[in-house]
Amino acid sequence: MKTVELGRSGRKSRQQPESDNLFGWTVFILLLCGFAVACWIGTFYIFSHPEEPFSYHILAKLKKLDPPKRFELTAAPVGEFLAPDKLLTKYGAMSAWQIDEESKKLLRAFLRNYDHQVGKVPYVTGKFTVLNSYPLSQTKFCDSGVVVIAQSVDVPTIYIEHLFPAGADQLAAMQRTLTTGLGIELRRSYDLSAIVHIHNLNGRLLFTCIPLLYGPYGTTQGGSGFQLDPPKSVNLKAGLPLIGQPQFHDAELRLAQYRRAMASQETASAQTNAKSQPSLVGTEPSVSATPASTSAATGVAVGTPKPVVTPSAKASPHEVAAASASAAPKASPVATATPPAIASATQPLQPFLTASPTPATGERVETWQTYRPGQMPRGRLLDVDQTTELADKGIGNATIYLRGDFTVTAARENRVVLRPRQSLADHVLNRGNARIIVEYPRGTPTPREGETFQRATDRPFQIEDVRRGADGQVNIYVREVTLVE
Repeated sequence: MKTVELGRSGRKSRQQPESDNLFGWTVFILLLCGFAVACWIGTFYIFSHPEEPFSYHILAKLKKLDPPKRFELTAAPVGEFLAPDKLLTKYGAMSAWQIDEESKKLLRAFLRNYDHQVGKVPYVTGKFTVLNSYPLSQTKFCDSGVVVIAQSVDVPTIYIEHLFPAGADQLAAMQRTLTTGLGIELRRSYDLSAIVHIHNLNGRLLFTCIPLLYGPYGTTQGGSGFQLDPPKSVNLKAGLPLIGQPQFHDAELRLAQYRRAMASQETASAQTNAKSQPSLVGTEPSVSATPASTSAATGVAVGTPKPVVTPSAKASPHEVAAASASAAPKASPVATATPPAIASATQPLQPFLTASPTPATGERVETWQTYRPGQMPRGRLLDVDQTTELADKGIGNATIYLRGDFTVTAARENRVVLRPRQSLADHVLNRGNARIIVEYPRGTPTPREGETFQRATDRPFQIEDVRRGADGQVNIYVREVTLVE
């Protein structure tokens, strides 16, 4: 009897734990699988949406996001330049949900420094009147600098919220310069003010934009200049736009008061119409990454806009800018501006502030030795499609020359921009798709825009540098070293 009882108890003790352990392990494994899937989805979301404050904070802590960088003029992201009327056409018909999604995409691209950018970056162009300006602080999107709210001159329902990030030492000069009533003219050849956010103000569109070149600015008739710098980090918790409804309303009232004050000085202003008006000038950045210092250009007369050189249909805006990098006139000293909010007998009725190229360092005068055809020093001779590896390895101290068939896409004084002539096979295989920036000795005749020519073994260009832009575009910097007498 005892043996039978022990056997029964033994079977029960073996069967019950086996059933419990199997169920428990099944639940545990399912939980682990769910946790792994959740981690994978969460990681993918964080890396795919850096515009979310939580995601940006995590990526910044892990050092997976670089701070906003200063772009070179010839290596800036490929974009489309939109005047106020085009901005209204493109974004005016969007719903609130579409505008929100577009804003997230634009901010996401900016935070990634436009790395692996898909599509063109929208840049703002046109004339705008400054309503008011506000200093930036650590609680704002950028920790230092000034934000300006301005209204389009041509389309009054279009506004921009233009960020001017700069060091604390530049704040006083910026507040003296960026005052109510001044105008800002953003031009496609020299201004790369990228849109990072869009906001609908009850039928009026407000575009938040930031200049990717972070160059120096100054006034054509008075006013101290200032130098922009990329922000070390951004505060996404502050949100965009920076200007709220109360500040926007106060800015409109301030501009209306300014215009009434200027209208009361009509008689005094009529006597000074011949005098130039103050203009904010975005200094044309050099091809190198280090921006030039601040200077000024010639003043613009009242109601008379400065001529703008527009690129041909063949040339991209960056090609025109690259050709213009050393072609602007010599800089003149900067005078001190009278704040436009103060009406005086010498104050123009409507000050206008333009963003025109004025190199701060004066003309770049540089010479190098030239040779007769076929008599240049020995070196390595490359075609355009063979220079791609140099963008990654560098050229070092080697003497390297470039040959090929070229088309001139932009020309400014002693600098031209070329594109290689490609066959159908080259287009299909994406070979030789590079931009060549050629510098000629001063006083040397240069080819005109639209011309085609060939450089063979006896008359190649000497390669100075090869760089790959953020958009993958290869830029080849060369010199003319063979001259025909």
